[in-house]
Amino acid sequence: MGNLEGSLSRNRQLVCDRTGTSRPSDYDSPQALMNTRLLSLAFAPFAFGTSAFAFVGLIVPMAEGLEISVPVVGQLQTVFAIACGFGGPILARALARFDRKRLLMLIMLVLLSMNVASALAQGFSAIMAIRIAGGLFAALTLPLASSIAVAMVPELKRPAALATVLSGYTLAFLIGMPMATLLGETYGWRAAFWFAGAVSLVSVIVIAVGTPAKVAVAAAAGANFKAALQGDNRRLVLLTLLAFCATFSTVSFIAPVITAFTGLEGAAIGGVQIATGVGSLLGLPAGAMLARLPVRRAVLILLSITGGTQLAFTLGMIQSLGPLAIPMLLVIMSLGSAALFAMAPVVQTQLARTAGASATLAFAVNGSMLYFGQGLGASLGGSVLAASSIAWVGVAGAGVAALGVLVASGLGSPPRSDAREGDLGALAAE
Repeated sequence: MGNLEGSLSRNRQLVCDRTGTSRPSDYDSPQALMNTRLLSLAFAPFAFGTSAFAFVGLIVPMAEGLEISVPVVGQLQTVFAIACGFGGPILARALARFDRKRLLMLIMLVLLSMNVASALAQGFSAIMAIRIAGGLFAALTLPLASSIAVAMVPELKRPAALATVLSGYTLAFLIGMPMATLLGETYGWRAAFWFAGAVSLVSVIVIAVGTPAKVAVAAAAGANFKAALQGDNRRLVLLTLLAFCATFSTVSFIAPVITAFTGLEGAAIGGVQIATGVGSLLGLPAGAMLARLPVRRAVLILLSITGGTQLAFTLGMIQSLGPLAIPMLLVIMSLGSAALFAMAPVVQTQLARTAGASATLAFAVNGSMLYFGQGLGASLGGSVLAASSIAWVGVAGAGVAALGVLVASGLGSPPRSDAREGDLGALAAE
């Protein structure tokens, strides 16, 4: 026994660094602890995604209950997303000196309040006002969770850490949205908001227990928008906007899209929505791997998939596919979701690498583009629906994705001023 204790003691001494400071050893399972902490952060985007999209499978019964049209109900997503877009960068800058964990918990309480108030609201105007107010603060969810995550790991592990945190968004599509739809179809559309409120409450508790306090994020003193958007970062955040705009031209009206594609209605829509969650589950690890490629190549691959799936939505709605309709729709939804979710690790890894101490601001601006993209996509889809029919929203989304391909083609190119200086230098050398 004495020899065993001595051997264990010697092994523990081997995990001390050269300064004599003890480091966690395999006995303390540091990797398992780190994974647990990152997973606790994933509950923040889980709550946010569920709160943002709880009603999208219920826009038809909501329209009937509130006595308004389907395109008008779809604009609830537009106003929430636009509020997030404006609130994110402003609040990220104003609250940069506050403790990240406490601020993230406060945002979860805002989501809880927003959902409860939406469930109790008596009219469309009241729900819209509530979601605008909630969106202004909810916008900080992803920037805060992402900045905590990247501060917890070495640079080489940042793509995987971001993918872990963003997996909460996957849970929102895999579990949150389908459950909200199922509950809303069973107990009335207000049940979806009660469910989203319960998810927000659980998230507050998990983050309080599992997320480390006072994580040493990069100093905010030198943080500014110019540094956050230097290099290719401007183009990258624009690509986030275009990718989400393309996708949400159909996703914002996913219930009538599913019905037009397959003929399914009611609670069956929630079952089909699971395909979006499956795709997002596959997309995040795929994005973490694609982040190792040159960013232009990775983004071009993903936007091409996005455009292709959007066109496939329209083809399936204008051409009857018979018994192939449901499996084809499941594949299309999974691929489109995977491409969208893979964008996040690719873009955010590059943003963090370029922005340095301004990474939280860069994440906030990127988050704003994400939200603006959702809002613009919902508005675009609603406009197409009002002008023609649901079948053509996919064409609109494909057009936006094609624009994204053009923008992505310029990634990695030197600024024009740098190019001119290079040309002058070459001439001088000659």
